Amino acid sequence: MAAVDQSATIEPGVAWDPLIQLDDPYPVYRQLRDEAPAHYHARRDLWTLSRWDDVAAAAKDWETFSSSVGGRGNDVDDTYQLFLPAGDLPAADPPLHTRLRGALRLAFSPSALKVRFEPAVREQVRGLVDRFVKAGGGDFAWDLARPLPATTMFAWFGFPEDDHEQLLAWFGDLVERTQGESALPTVALAARDRLQAYVRDIAAERRSVPSDDLMTHLVRAEAAGELTSDELIGSSLLMFVAGITTTSGLLSNSLYHLASRDAVRDTMGVDPTTIPVAVEELLRFDGPIQALARTTIRPVELHGTTIPEGARVVLLWGSADRDERHWPDPDTIDISRPQIRHVAFGDGIHHCLGAPLARLEARIVFEELLPRIPAWSVSGPIVRLRTPTDRGLERLPIEF
Repeated sequence: MAAVDQSATIEPGVAWDPLIQLDDPYPVYRQLRDEAPAHYHARRDLWTLSRWDDVAAAAKDWETFSSSVGGRGNDVDDTYQLFLPAGDLPAADPPLHTRLRGALRLAFSPSALKVRFEPAVREQVRGLVDRFVKAGGGDFAWDLARPLPATTMFAWFGFPEDDHEQLLAWFGDLVERTQGESALPTVALAARDRLQAYVRDIAAERRSVPSDDLMTHLVRAEAAGELTSDELIGSSLLMFVAGITTTSGLLSNSLYHLASRDAVRDTMGVDPTTIPVAVEELLRFDGPIQALARTTIRPVELHGTTIPEGARVVLLWGSADRDERHWPDPDTIDISRPQIRHVAFGDGIHHCLGAPLARLEARIVFEELLPRIPAWSVSGPIVRLRTPTDRGLERLPIEF
């Protein structure tokens, strides 16, 4: 590896490690932006870009910041191993990326998602809210933010309802991590193997008896030569994991922050037309995807230092969306803020394919929740998801 300009590093006393999730990382992000916008973490051998301009430019420049070079995926840790041997769309560059995304694109069109999911998601949310109303409290993360997107994805795949409890348990194992370690724990790899076998069985059934579901869409793409059998499996596991973590993070983070922001919550409840704008602001403020990695395929001169060829570079979406160089008063949730593009769902060719579904689910949750539970408070300790890439809550006890 090429020599690293140590002026790009932060002093060791600053608590920043790309593999350690902080309860509140945003003060550290600010320090990164101010003191080391091209930061090198020697122990992890990882670079980090934290300013809006740098993150947005790198996300669009896949010919310099590659998602496929090195074969390590785009996560900060070894999450890519969940999607082996093939089909990990975010870890591909063109032309492979173009083919894989093309095979999935029609299924994820916003209009198709709205028609397919709006009635079913609304019915499920009403049922979940009923339970909270009857109980006078509960856990907004465990009993709303996680099961809603999970059930939505399971139903879309065409997985039998009797299997949903087991599938949700496997998902919990898939996102288990050991803080500070890149390697996946045994429980995550075991859940991957079980889910791969399960998906193979469902795919075999759909080849014989097609249905109106996502698995049938994938099987038809395979038959048309748009996906290989390995890519079908890898793509399925990717959508299984990402389809839950992204929406769950958006919902749990938002519900947590709204608990202490009465004015924002009240405005959303009184005027539901503000909800879509509020969802975008909540995404910007504390997004469910904090960072993804790339690999440089040439040296990059930036902020007085050189990021060498072959370097792993973390694009810090969470920091870019709080960059005061781009956003006025970025540490405030302001739903009257003029709407400009954020990077909570990434950017460039790898912009999150499932973003429209996450937005739809969040909008419906607030439309149904706020008229019935207009105010709530956090009633106990929260528990955060352990993965270094994602930001969301596993536990959010509330009362009202």
